[in-house]
Amino acid sequence: MQMNHTHAFPRFARAGGWALTWALVLGLLGATAAWGQAPGDMPVSAWADPQAVKRVLPADTVAPILRPPAVDTLATVRQRGVLRVGVVQVAPMVMQDRSNNYVGFSIDVARRLAADLGVRIEFVESWWTEVIPHLLDDRTDVIITGLWMNVPRALVANFTQPTASEGMYLIASRPLAAQRRSLDALNQPGVKIAVSTDPAQQAVAKARFPRATVTPVDDDPLLVVTEGRAHAAVVATLAADAVVASAPRRWFLPSPEPLARTSAGMAVRKGDPDFLAFLNAWLEMQRESGWLLDRARHWATSTEGFR
Repeated sequence: MQMNHTHAFPRFARAGGWALTWALVLGLLGATAAWGQAPGDMPVSAWADPQAVKRVLPADTVAPILRPPAVDTLATVRQRGVLRVGVVQVAPMVMQDRSNNYVGFSIDVARRLAADLGVRIEFVESWWTEVIPHLLDDRTDVIITGLWMNVPRALVANFTQPTASEGMYLIASRPLAAQRRSLDALNQPGVKIAVSTDPAQQAVAKARFPRATVTPVDDDPLLVVTEGRAHAAVVATLAADAVVASAPRRWFLPSPEPLARTSAGMAVRKGDPDFLAFLNAWLEMQRESGWLLDRARHWATSTEGFR
């Protein structure tokens, strides 16, 4: 009997199509089951790529930390009519002359800033361990005192671009250490070196003079030397020559090279980008005009303010 191929082919195609469909369904079900397996149930290859990047588990996440609304310091200062500046006496940044008027490089910067803002200025004197807390407690609006930039300070306050680059020098007592004419001669047992309570200065002093006795003092380290309580003092300044020249019978410079050098800047509270941006723009204008460099040169050689 002759088969009708015209009708037989479609029946075969339909049967084959159903078979293919079932095969696909079963394959998908198998894949789904494999995807649902725990990682430990999956087969693991015995080969490992030595250059492959190791997977790192994601760190625990925390909820976003929201800041409270910040004070607009620039607007507040202009409305108040007074700029409150935190200062610490350190030559030649902040000093008092014989009439007890504030003078120095940082004082010039602060006075010019206040003049450009059209407000009066109020200096709030403090000490290194208190000047930043006074800023954070809103007792001052800005710190302008040759404050060194470092990581611990930058974590709690924002620094502007540098106002100046200072050196850390060893200044020795002429009555007590006149025979010790070098840094190595002062790095000896029995020599007492005064340093401020600033952690950065203490670290440098202890690293450079491990054999001497490095003593942090709350007073001005140079005053401690003058009073005969230390052979030398570590002093951060624009120019050690000017400091020594102000009292050549009291002090001398064992080495003209600084122990270390760092940048100083203004400091403001965090969370106020407008005030920080204004101060950075203002500093850039003073730098481009040459005024900032002129003031730095003046105070690097002047003995004005030294008593």
